Amino acid sequence: MSKNLLITLLPSSGVDLGRWLLAHYKVDYTERPHAPIFHVLALKSWGVGAEEYPLFVQDGEKYKGNDFTQPMLEAKAPPELKLIPNDPAAAKEVDELQHYARFTVGGAVVNWSYWNLLKYKSVVWPSLTTQVPWYEKLVWFVLYPIMRGLMYKGLKLDQSVADEGLKTIYAGFDKFDAMLADGRPYLTGDKLTYADLAMSACLGPMILAQGYHGMLPNHAKCPVFMQKIYAELRARPTGLHIQKMYDLHRPAALLQV
Repeated sequence: MSKNLLITLLPSSGVDLGRWLLAHYKVDYTERPHAPIFHVLALKSWGVGAEEYPLFVQDGEKYKGNDFTQPMLEAKAPPELKLIPNDPAAAKEVDELQHYARFTVGGAVVNWSYWNLLKYKSVVWPSLTTQVPWYEKLVWFVLYPIMRGLMYKGLKLDQSVADEGLKTIYAGFDKFDAMLADGRPYLTGDKLTYADLAMSACLGPMILAQGYHGMLPNHAKCPVFMQKIYAELRARPTGLHIQKMYDLHRPAALLQV
């Protein structure tokens, strides 16, 4: 078991990006996944804030989220593993794209997904509880309606927020579709960058990407209206690109606990 630890909110797309970064940079780690709400308590026990995840702990040093972990790993990486271009203009483009994917579109994915999926306990159950501590699973099992309500309240979710989120998601797919229309293999050209990983992880839940380690729902168990959206987005250039990134660049592995 690796001494490096990754403290996570199990289903989070930002967490799956963190897993991907560690795998890409060839850093061994042991994951300690937590169910929603309980992840806040876990982070506080490490002396960090509720939003500072995934928390990567290496040699006693705490890297509070991907904005701290990625630059540290990039600085130590050999040339063939670099994800940020040397050219300042190209680096700026990559940074803007990863930020847009993670926070604008990725935030919308979170809002739309949680609002809809939490209505169906059996559908979302693996995403909430796979290999989390037993007591977290027990509380979620017994108090599911209450825990769901706390999540809705904490994230300020309602139908209007979910509807706006879906509009933002489609706008994001439109933007990335346009970039990929010329047949380029990666978002910014001929080389894999941080933008590709960020976009793929944070939009991956909208196509139920194979290879995503956060235990996405089974397509066949999702409500029909969600199945239709997943199928539509999966067939678009951005959806195809996301799955290609997982197929080509995500090392095969199970949830590391």
